[in-house]
Amino acid sequence: METNINTQDVGSKKPSLLGMITSPGEQFERMKTKSPVWVAFLIFVLIGTVTTAAVFYLSVVNTPEVAKEMNGQDGQMIKWFALGGGALFGLFGTPIGLFIAAGFYKVIMMLMGNDTPYMKILSIYLYANLVFYIGSLLNVGLGLIFEGNGTDAYTSLAPLFEKGTVLNGIASSIEIFNIWSLILTGLGLHIVAGLSKKQATILIVIFFILTIGLGFLKGLGNSFGA
Repeated sequence: METNINTQDVGSKKPSLLGMITSPGEQFERMKTKSPVWVAFLIFVLIGTVTTAAVFYLSVVNTPEVAKEMNGQDGQMIKWFALGGGALFGLFGTPIGLFIAAGFYKVIMMLMGNDTPYMKILSIYLYANLVFYIGSLLNVGLGLIFEGNGTDAYTSLAPLFEKGTVLNGIASSIEIFNIWSLILTGLGLHIVAGLSKKQATILIVIFFILTIGLGFLKGLGNSFGA
């Protein structure tokens, strides 16, 4: 009887964003019956707008080649332009990115013979990426404190290696919040979308390897530009 009551209680409640940090499995169980999207979506668009504006600003004021040209009124105008341009880019780029990422997962699920609706996949992706956005805010905050250039991943292994090297690029992709969000995505696809543990694990490992590959290309490009 008690088990039935607990099951009904989980099914009757909406998943909690903050609960994704402490009890993600329970939130995904709730998502089987209720898959909210828009509150999390709007929160992430707001966070994306703020963080992108901050990244653009840091890339201007803390990049030596650019910073030396920042004196006088023209410099102030460039700073405001960076903030405004970054905010607009984040405002429009964040929702587009969220929709495309969820669509990518939807296509993969279809290829795997899974017919989970797009909006449910979007809900899984949004809730699983809460920690990623927390990490983005943290890295931007640390960038403001340590005068970073906006692209420094302080919560990754990148600080262990010299900037502008291939190893630094690879290490920047080994980032705790990104790995955490990938694990949560796999958990959500298993619990909510019905993938087996093996399928979900393989899918997330593939995405992580792709992330490492992009980090390698980033580091390779930086090493040539150094």
